[in-house]
Amino acid sequence: MPILILSLLIQVTLIIHVIRTGRPTFWIFLILLAPGIGSLIYVVLEILPNTGIIQSVRKAEQKVIKAVDPTRELRAAQEAFDLTPTVGNRLRLAQASLDMGDFSNAETLYRGCLEGQFVDDSAALLGHARALVELGRHQEALDRINQLRDLGHEGPAEALVFARAAEATGQVEEADEAYAFAAPRIPSLEAHARYIRFLRQMGRDVDATRELQEMDVRLSRVPRHFQADARKWRTFAVA
Repeated sequence: MPILILSLLIQVTLIIHVIRTGRPTFWIFLILLAPGIGSLIYVVLEILPNTGIIQSVRKAEQKVIKAVDPTRELRAAQEAFDLTPTVGNRLRLAQASLDMGDFSNAETLYRGCLEGQFVDDSAALLGHARALVELGRHQEALDRINQLRDLGHEGPAEALVFARAAEATGQVEEADEAYAFAAPRIPSLEAHARYIRFLRQMGRDVDATRELQEMDVRLSRVPRHFQADARKWRTFAVA
């Protein structure tokens, strides 16, 4: 009897969830007509994907694969591009090249995407700006970020690239503002680490210490399988 009551409570709860979230009504019939399995299917397909659990598991899986075979994605992206040289495959290869530190090849590939109907593609523009920063071509990177701003893209990722390029070109106030915006908003600790180093280089040790304390709080909440990458950025911040 307790199991039947528990099953009924789960069904009622999920049906309420269906109604409140505006999901298709066929879920109600599935939950009612297939007790147990219907509820499980609904949870797996409709609830879990929105909790971030599946995404975290996939990221952890990707990190393991990358650790075991670092060039796997690069090889796969190259094969896909060689087989079908679409813009999508070129973008994938450019990102893989960027991740592997081949900034020159990434810059060439991203630049090749920015033609015709894709001349204003936001992913290609941001990727190109990142590659340009890594190559030390900071003014060109700023130009790309300004293009993105004109298109209405002014998120944390754009702010971090802008901050690095602005810092390198002596635009200290602009860099400070951009770092401050990006630091707490980018999931990885890269932006926070770069902001702390920037503050230290500006002689703002009190501000740098405060940001480092905030970074340590964030670091304490990082899942175990992401700790190594997070600690790398902490080391970068205080080096």
